[in-house]
Amino acid sequence: MESVAFYILMSTINSIAPVILAAGDSTRMGYPKALLPLGNDLFINCILKTVQKVGFSEPTVILGKSAAIIEPHIADFGVKILINPDPDRGQLSSIQIALTNLGPEFDAALIWPVDIPAAPEDLVRRLTELFINSGALISFPVCGDKRGHPAIFHHFLFQEFMNAPLAEGPKKILLRHERETSMLAVQESASIKDIDTPSDYEELTGETLDSALARRRA
Repeated sequence: MESVAFYILMSTINSIAPVILAAGDSTRMGYPKALLPLGNDLFINCILKTVQKVGFSEPTVILGKSAAIIEPHIADFGVKILINPDPDRGQLSSIQIALTNLGPEFDAALIWPVDIPAAPEDLVRRLTELFINSGALISFPVCGDKRGHPAIFHHFLFQEFMNAPLAEGPKKILLRHERETSMLAVQESASIKDIDTPSDYEELTGETLDSALARRRA
C-alpha cells in the first residue's frame, strides 16, 4: 500500500520510544510468553535484540505478575522496566502506563506485544522509515487484510490513549484516524500471529511447547 502525505512534522528514530508489552498472565499458554524459547533465544530477548539492531533508544518493558522471573533475563539490555499492578484490565492499561512514563524527548511510541516475537528486523526498519517519511499519526504492517505489530503512534494521539476506556482498547482510535494512517504491506505473517496457546507456539516454531521448555532446561 502506498503511503499518503500527512501534515505531522517528521520524527527521527531517536524520538520513537519502543514499548514492549509483557504484562499479561499467559493463562492460555500456561507459561510466561516473554520467556518462551524461540530458537536459542527467548521471545522478549528476540524483540529487544531487534529493537537494538534497528537503532531505537532505550526500550520500555511493561511487566506484570511474572516480573520477578522475567527481569533477570533482560537485565543486560538496559531497559526501563515498569510494572502493571493489574494487567487483567487489558493491554491498553499497559500502554497507558508506558505513555505516562515517557520523557518529553519522545514524540512517538512503537508498541510491540511480546506475543508477536518473530517480526523480522527488516520489517521493523521499513515500518519505521515509513512512519518517519510519511508524517503519519499511525503506522502499522498489514498482511493480507489483517493489521499487525509492531505499530507506531505519534504523541498527538497519546492523550486519546489515556482517555480511552480500558474495555474498548485502542480500536476506536485507529478508526478515528484512518486517514492519517500509513500502512506497510508485508508478506511476513509473523507480524499478525499472536502466540497465545501451545498450538500457536507449535505452529510458529515447529516444536511442541513441552519439548521446547525441556530443551531449554537441559
